[in-house]
Amino acid sequence: MVEVEKRLGKVIRKLREEKGFSQEAFADHAGIDRSYQGRVERGEVSITVRMLETLAQALGLKVSELMTK
Repeated sequence: MVEVEKRLGKVIRKLREEKGFSQEAFADHAGIDRSYQGRVERGEVSITVRMLETLAQALGLKVSELMTK
């Protein structure tokens, strides 16, 4: 399962960087803790569907769009 979290984390990091957000600025934009955002991007946590939706919205995407990146 860890591989899934790492792949998702890489996708989220790539999209965040493409949007021009620092990790701290993105976490603030999404309303989450910066250290948690870092753990997500490193694939260290298995996020909930609710958090997936939060991150997708902060990136301007639907969950389905985020999952197909």
